[in-house]
Amino acid sequence: MAPRLLDGCRGFPGDDSVAVTVSPDNVRQLIDTNRPNFVQSALRCRGPAPSTPASDAFGRRCDGAAAKALRCEPDLSRGSDDLLPYARIMLQPLADCQHAGKVLVLGLGGGTIPTFLQHQCPGSQVLAVDNNPNVVTAARDFFGFKGDAEVKDLHAALADLSEEKPGTFDAIVTDVGHNIHLNKEDLRHGLRLLKSDGLLMENLSTPSFAEKQLALYRDFLPSVEDVVSHGNHILLGRRTPSTLEQ
Repeated sequence: MAPRLLDGCRGFPGDDSVAVTVSPDNVRQLIDTNRPNFVQSALRCRGPAPSTPASDAFGRRCDGAAAKALRCEPDLSRGSDDLLPYARIMLQPLADCQHAGKVLVLGLGGGTIPTFLQHQCPGSQVLAVDNNPNVVTAARDFFGFKGDAEVKDLHAALADLSEEKPGTFDAIVTDVGHNIHLNKEDLRHGLRLLKSDGLLMENLSTPSFAEKQLALYRDFLPSVEDVVSHGNHILLGRRTPSTLEQ
């Protein structure tokens, strides 16, 4: 049987919610199968896409054999062009590296935001937190993620870190599931974690959350922006007013 381009893999033991696809030009996508066609992350890998017999394409599990076949070295030669639109917007305030010294990322996905930050801003220290160990495994095995990651509930992580590392982070980037968002207590913990000029960002892939979440941010922060991209709302809060507002 003639080989064809490998389409990816789907599912870990006891968890079919995580899938990985591979395009003909070797762009990987992390798919949340609980939401049909919902792409969590996208990243280009170096070199041509791997190939496999057609009978194996996308029928394989995301196991060790798939990880070996789909090994990835991230290709960021095109900057952020291959990332998803919302990710490009979230990275804009960090791209000059002034707020990328120490960054907390809540929700790992394929690890594309931490990977890009550490490429763009050498020396940047990024801690990622995700509540699904299989997502962390997928990021490492199929997207070349090599950074620090903890498996923990988002709300618990913020509470614990606010006690352990107050005033530590230049930015907190929240990019979690469609049914999870920061609550009032999370924002209190987040502000405690940030430096005096820190940034707090949140991607909302469920538009119905946006109005309430925007109001909540404005209760806590003097400067808040809401950018809409492909149905996503990206909130950006600053502990100090932006230059345009001063």
